[in-house]
Amino acid sequence: MDLEARTEPAALFPVKHPPGQFVEVDGQRLHILVRGSGPTIVLCGGLGSNWFDWQDTVNILGAEHRVVVIDRPGFGLSDPLPAGATPTVRGEADRIIGVLDALGATEPAVVAGHSIAGFYAEAVARLYPSRIRGVLLLDSSAESDPRRIIPAAVRVEAAHVIATVLSRTGLQKLVGPRARRVLNQATPPDGTPQETFDWVDDIYRRPTYLAAALMEDVVYPDLAAELNRIRQRFELDVPVTVAAAHTGRPSPWATRWIRTQRKLAEYLQADFTVVVPAHHHAMIDKPAEVAALIAELV
Repeated sequence: MDLEARTEPAALFPVKHPPGQFVEVDGQRLHILVRGSGPTIVLCGGLGSNWFDWQDTVNILGAEHRVVVIDRPGFGLSDPLPAGATPTVRGEADRIIGVLDALGATEPAVVAGHSIAGFYAEAVARLYPSRIRGVLLLDSSAESDPRRIIPAAVRVEAAHVIATVLSRTGLQKLVGPRARRVLNQATPPDGTPQETFDWVDDIYRRPTYLAAALMEDVVYPDLAAELNRIRQRFELDVPVTVAAAHTGRPSPWATRWIRTQRKLAEYLQADFTVVVPAHHHAMIDKPAEVAALIAELV
């Protein structure tokens, strides 16, 4: 079962009551989901992720913790970045702290970063060590020597053009939810509420969502280079776990990926584990295992 359109378009069955709440951080309206009480855990999804990707992990952790899921600008129900702005590692780290401040969470929090959000989770622990007690890097992006052959301005302009064309021609509305099947091969458990599928229908058709995803993708090498600069200036003094996802099927690509994740763990002097069998979105395939790894850091 895949999170794609199942019956009618979401426009015909709009979800009237968005889950979670909205907070303003430095003038940016963000959508967050908060569940439970206790020690605070922040969950940050990868490229193009939305709050519902974490829903089963949230349900598990929320029994004993206060769990906060943040939709970055343009994703989920958060407003997009202002015109001309692009994501930065420091900006996203600051945003995490801003959300914690808005919630009055002054005690150190555990932060889990999936995929590209691993950059942000590591950075916030380096930049704000007194606010973070532990970090889980879940199948995190890992880039020691990012190559930036094409100038950033050209990449950003190309992303704007592509997003505009796909939206205005109707291609995004036509194939948006189904594109998730290609990008996210994780299998949600039986019993996933219809509301989740309705939200997929809605969000994956939003022009702001497409623009945000393309923008974060094209500035990836710049984000990786920025993180490396932060690493040179700020130490990492909190416990870190690097968790790689593996389907359990042998392949050269999987072998290289596990090796890359292990090297990341060695570089960060972090614990290393493999979540198996799981696709890249391991929090959907194996929510209990991912929740346990996060809880160990609390």
